[in-house]
Amino acid sequence: MELKSGAVAIATNTYYPKWYRGSLRSINHTDKVRGDLAINFFREAQKRGYLVIVVDGKSGKTFQKEIKNIENIIFVSRQNPKRSPAKRQAIKIAAKQDGVKVIVLTEPEKVSLVTDCIPVLVKPILEEKADIVVPKRNNELFASTHPSYMYESEVEGNKIYNEILRIHGLRSSHEDDLDMFFGPKVFRNDKKIISLFIKKYSLSSLQSSFTKEFFDVEDYSNVLYFSIVLGLKKHFRIESITVPFVYPKIQKENEEKEKLALFLEKRKSQRLSILVELLHFVNYLQKA
Repeated sequence: MELKSGAVAIATNTYYPKWYRGSLRSINHTDKVRGDLAINFFREAQKRGYLVIVVDGKSGKTFQKEIKNIENIIFVSRQNPKRSPAKRQAIKIAAKQDGVKVIVLTEPEKVSLVTDCIPVLVKPILEEKADIVVPKRNNELFASTHPSYMYESEVEGNKIYNEILRIHGLRSSHEDDLDMFFGPKVFRNDKKIISLFIKKYSLSSLQSSFTKEFFDVEDYSNVLYFSIVLGLKKHFRIESITVPFVYPKIQKENEEKEKLALFLEKRKSQRLSILVELLHFVNYLQKA
């Protein structure tokens, strides 16, 4: 479908303090690898007429200058260093832009989302058939292009996450699993929908016995996860749409070689946090 220019806004966050211009000097330079992907992402978005809101967490001045030269980008500095507040900041700015009908919340390294996926994801929202779309990775491409440890961890994480949703009556047995561990979320620019994504919870509000020393819902669950769970609870129209997303080869190489141990630990910790926080959240919703 042909999209009207300005109808889609992409909300994203950046943080590449060690990015540098020129060719990649080492596959171990994660900020360079990811920063280059982000710049490509922004350029591809500009070609397609998407407005991009970038909330930056003190990336290097050379990186900031590079993206500020790309059209259709609103660049602002983070008000808070944590992930969820930065995402809320980007969403609030996107929601205020004239003509924006749909907001795509995503990490900026996901170039394939822009080049291969956005039209099919926003279509049901523009056609008034859905309020929120949770993109689902094609399993073959998921398995073949992502790091193997990521595929295994996120497949298992999605299985458990969806089982918890079904046990608590938030997802029916005949509905496909939501690919919750795939970061991007797509939603209507409507106050009731936006409120799901900008609502802030804390462990104390969820009556959790765990301390922030171990879990912090402002890291992953607020915005990306609780928004969808709350949307299911409130019976908004949430659709799962399979897309031909391809993980960047250079990012896979970066994460499988020099940085393997770091990313293995990151995925393990991330999955544990997200699932534990979900259990506390659904318990909170049942009592609310």
